[in-house]
Amino acid sequence: MLKIFILLLLLSGYAKCDSLSILFLGDTHFGDNYQYDPKFNRGVNIINEYGYDYFFENVKKILLTSDISFCNLETPLTKTLAPVSIKKPYLHWSDPVNTIEYLSKYNIKNVSLGNNHVFDQGITGFTETISSLQIAGMYYFGAGKNSDEALKPLVIDENGVKLVIFSGFEYRASYDTLYNFYADSIKAGVNKLDIINMNEQILNCRKKFPKAKIIIYPHWGSNYKQVNNRQIAFAHSWIDAGADIIIGHGAHTVQQIEKYNGKWIIYNIGNFIFNAPGRYRTTGAKPYGLMAMLVIEKGKDKIFLYPLFTNNKTNDYQVRELNNEEFTELEEFLLKGKFIYSVYENECFELK
Repeated sequence: MLKIFILLLLLSGYAKCDSLSILFLGDTHFGDNYQYDPKFNRGVNIINEYGYDYFFENVKKILLTSDISFCNLETPLTKTLAPVSIKKPYLHWSDPVNTIEYLSKYNIKNVSLGNNHVFDQGITGFTETISSLQIAGMYYFGAGKNSDEALKPLVIDENGVKLVIFSGFEYRASYDTLYNFYADSIKAGVNKLDIINMNEQILNCRKKFPKAKIIIYPHWGSNYKQVNNRQIAFAHSWIDAGADIIIGHGAHTVQQIEKYNGKWIIYNIGNFIFNAPGRYRTTGAKPYGLMAMLVIEKGKDKIFLYPLFTNNKTNDYQVRELNNEEFTELEEFLLKGKFIYSVYENECFELK
C-alpha cells in the first residue's frame, strides 16, 4: 500500500497552506462485552490475547497521517453495568481508560455518540462516558444532557477551514418506547434524526457560517442490508437544505454511494474496528467497510475511500485492506450507483 501512504503524506504535508485532511471512520467498539462473554468469544478473549495495538496494525499509517479523525463510538465507556433494559439485545460497554488511550494513540479524538448503543448502560454509563471524554480532551457530539445539546453540531476551525458536523440516530420505535434513548427538552439522550429540525439547523449554520463545510454523519440503516427509502429521502432533504456531504454508518456493511445535486452521499461506510463476531455469512452482506478521507485544499475538495475487510470470523479480529478479488467485487457493487471515480492501484477510490 505504499502509493496510498505516499499520497496521504503529500496531502497532509500541505496542511500548513490552507489544506486539511479529515478522516471519517465507521462503527467503532473494541468489543469488551463480547470478548468477556463466553457466548461470543469461543473461549478466547481477543483483547487480552493480542492487545489493542493489534486491531490498528493494518490501518495505523492512514490514521496517523490524517489531520483530524472521527469515529462513531458505539459503546458507553464504563465498567459500571446498569443495563437500560434487560430486553435489549447486545448491551455494549467498554473500558473507559483503555478505549480512550488507544483511540488517542491512533489520532482519533472526535467521536459521535449519536447511535443505538451509547445509552446501553443507562444514564450512569452515559455520564461516565461524557466525563471520561472531557477529562481526556476529546470532543463528542450527537448526544447530550437534553435535545438542544444533542442536536448541536461539532464546529472545528483548522488551517483556515471551518467544519460543521452533525450526528444522530434514526428513529426506531423500540428505542423510544422501550429503551428511552432519545433526548428531549429535559432528558439526556441521543439526537433523533429527522428532516424538520435538522434542515432548520443546516439552514441556520449556512447563514452563520456561509463558507463552512457542513457534514452530516448519521447512524442509520438496517443491519447488514442495503440503503432504504427513508435514508434516501432524508439525505436528499439535507443536501437541499445546504449540507455539503453525508457520510453514514450503522449498517455494519457498505452501502451505495450517490451524487445528488452535485454533492456526495456515502450512505454507509460500515464498520471500522468493531469486535463483535458479526453476521456476514448468515445475512449474505458484503464484509466490507470504508474509511472516507475528505481532503480540502485551497477551496477544492477530494474524497478518497479506503476499503476494509471487516469479517472478524475469518480475519481474526484484525481489519485489513482488500485483496484484488475483493476490491473488484466491491467495485462492481459500487458501480451500481453509477458514481464517478478513479482507482489507485486497486487500493482506494477517489470520488470526483
